[in-house]
Amino acid sequence: MTVKKAGLTIGGDLGGTRLKYGLFDGDGETLMEKNVASEADRGADHVIRRMIGLFRELIDGSGRVQQVRGIGLGVAGLIDGWRGIVRTAPNLPGWRDIQVKATMEAQLRIPVIMDNDANVAALAEFHFGAGRGVDSMMMITLGTGVGGGLILDGEIYRGTGGLAGEFGHTVVDLDGPPCHCGNRGCIESYVGNYAILRRFFEKMDAGERSSLSGMVRESVSVETISLAGEKGDQAARATFKEAGEALGVGMANVVNLLNIQRFVVGGGVAEAGELILAPAREALYRTAFKDSAKIVDVVAGVLGDRAGMVGAARMAKMSL
Repeated sequence: MTVKKAGLTIGGDLGGTRLKYGLFDGDGETLMEKNVASEADRGADHVIRRMIGLFRELIDGSGRVQQVRGIGLGVAGLIDGWRGIVRTAPNLPGWRDIQVKATMEAQLRIPVIMDNDANVAALAEFHFGAGRGVDSMMMITLGTGVGGGLILDGEIYRGTGGLAGEFGHTVVDLDGPPCHCGNRGCIESYVGNYAILRRFFEKMDAGERSSLSGMVRESVSVETISLAGEKGDQAARATFKEAGEALGVGMANVVNLLNIQRFVVGGGVAEAGELILAPAREALYRTAFKDSAKIVDVVAGVLGDRAGMVGAARMAKMSL
């Protein structure tokens, strides 16, 4: 698809705790960017009104009002992108069948396009980050939940109803741990933030020794477990190894089905780096068809928490 360079776009990434947004030129370069609290606990109407106000301030402050041609918005949840509706968003309390696109367009008089946060992050890494140089890839975001965004033949693949890419809720063990979605053995139930903490504490309860054993549990985070693992803590390393193996089996299933070339892994849990990526690669290469495994690689994302807004701006540019 040819992307017109004329005009500016706004890219926004709305999550349960933070709203990241910025103004981008036709080459995808950032002109201005902000990172503020999302205030999701105050409800959908408040968040949407606030986004409208913040985006208007950004436009007015740029001094280039007439050049802003589109707004892209990524939201963590099930998104009806064609109609601009958030069907449900687990980290945004009360968000169910919320009409975002029409409300924002009526106030800002600028076209708005929406998608799942993992899809826009995938688009960003594909064009500007770790996905460059391949035709097909999956972006996997590891955080509180586990998201997935598919790029096939250079385009986001959304599926018939726009809900494709729910990698975190593919099942790797029918008898596995319960997942928040109601199933058992989903990848998210092994690799999500809460899952890693649960598994680590299970090891502590079973008597395994760790440098973190004396800490108050409320102060233990995935980050502290990761740091302990980097220093050689065996319980921490084993926790990430188990999570990585489940992740790798899920990747192998994607490879066997779609024969893609690359996985780009981002999100807070992915900051554990090779503690989780190395066992994921090992499980992937062990489990996938050998010929398919030969052409796939697993890399860390390079755009960090900016990927969502960068990809959303790119999506808006592509829609012009």
